[in-house]
Amino acid sequence: MGRLRSLGLGLLAALALLGRAEAAAVEPRPLLGPVLRAGLGALYERHVEPVDLAALTLAGLRGLSLTDRRIVPALQGGTIELRADGRTLDRIPAPPRDAPASWAEAAARLIAAGSAASPALARKSQEAMLRAFFDEAVATLDPYTRYVPAEEARLGRTRRLGEAGLGLVLEPDPGGAVIARVIDDAPAWAAGLMEGERVLAIDGRPTARLSAEQLARMLEGEESAPVSLTIRRDGGRTETIVLARAMVAPETVTLSWQAGVPILRVSAFNRLTDRRLARAVIAVAHRDPAPPGLVLDLRGNRGGLLRQAITTADLFLTGGVIAVAEGRHPDASRTHRADGADIAGGLRLAVLVDGGSASSAEVLAAALQDNGRAVVIGSVTTGKGLIQTVVPLPDESELHVTWSNLIAPGGYALQGLGVLPAVCTSLGAGPARAALARIAAGQVSEAASLWRATGGRVLPAAEAARLREACPAAEGGALDITAALWLLRGPDESARRPAPAEVVR
Repeated sequence: MGRLRSLGLGLLAALALLGRAEAAAVEPRPLLGPVLRAGLGALYERHVEPVDLAALTLAGLRGLSLTDRRIVPALQGGTIELRADGRTLDRIPAPPRDAPASWAEAAARLIAAGSAASPALARKSQEAMLRAFFDEAVATLDPYTRYVPAEEARLGRTRRLGEAGLGLVLEPDPGGAVIARVIDDAPAWAAGLMEGERVLAIDGRPTARLSAEQLARMLEGEESAPVSLTIRRDGGRTETIVLARAMVAPETVTLSWQAGVPILRVSAFNRLTDRRLARAVIAVAHRDPAPPGLVLDLRGNRGGLLRQAITTADLFLTGGVIAVAEGRHPDASRTHRADGADIAGGLRLAVLVDGGSASSAEVLAAALQDNGRAVVIGSVTTGKGLIQTVVPLPDESELHVTWSNLIAPGGYALQGLGVLPAVCTSLGAGPARAALARIAAGQVSEAASLWRATGGRVLPAAEAARLREACPAAEGGALDITAALWLLRGPDESARRPAPAEVVR
């Protein structure tokens, strides 16, 4: 019996040692402290509202409990501590309320104490630990401030800025790859390559019988790296050219026609949206004969770069306020004004929006409508008027920090409200016709007056919801285009058989 007891005690001791050894094998996290310092510093300095560092840090440390429920942070009196199973793992005097670096150091030390006591936390990667901390911390602030891990941040930068390449889309063909698309402002476009021409070889390798995936991989590479293309031009002439890869921004502007009216679809706002849109507007506005107007389609556009929305509005406005940004950080507050020329030459303008139009799309729609340059058609928009600044962190992740609130030229806050169309289509064809008649008579709707009377306040959710009922958010549909044609051509002209769709990139 004594031997069994001794064996049992020995086994328990061995298991305890094993548990301590497992807990001690903490995943290396060399950048944990620097990322916490940068992140908490950015939130403290830049967030649109004053930040309570103690509450923020405590909320972030509760992210440990999501992995191990035994680990509990607490802030009592003048100390912040971490507990497990009723015992204190570590205790630190609470730093001053205005010292984000000190709060970051405290958080890093308590995370280390939790990891030493918990095998589950010890196995967590640095990225997983940071994500748990920041996700819980920023959940106490606003809906849009967020932590973005490194890989997701890289993909986001690609959407905003583009990725390295030539701006070519190739289709496989037994006779050599055929150029299916040339993206504007990319190296292939600058070199004059045309759709329909053949790329016979890439860096000397024949393209015949290669798949679309293989062709795409051969075009990819490091920015500025050269690539040799053997091209067969129209007429059979063959030549070899060398291009340098560059950042290629995705296409966000497409042009189609309906009933003789150009419809410019803007899907997002990246670094080249204003330039590409300007090129398309100039091409259609100065045709002979000129079209009766232009439709700018922002339905489903979730936003993108705010600066691009500002410069796009300036393409059509000769003066006036585009948007007012109000924030706590000195760089977050400014009034954006138009000071250019109307590149459309006064061509009548209809803007289509729906419940999916958000952020920068709302800024553009409000700027054009409130300055009397366009008639907005559709349903009330998303209502995202809080603007984020992107803060790069030392591990190549990002923190998107809400730092300003946008006020439309009409004096209402976009956040929670969104943009109210002058012609509401989500209530049906009858109200849409009535709105068009009201516009023709120079009248302003009662709902629009109530919108402007809010005085730039971010409204409580219930109050904003009541105002938004005037034109309920909906997905865009055919009535939007019909109403735009009514506006630009008149109901009789727009009812004629539409011309075949023409799409120009």
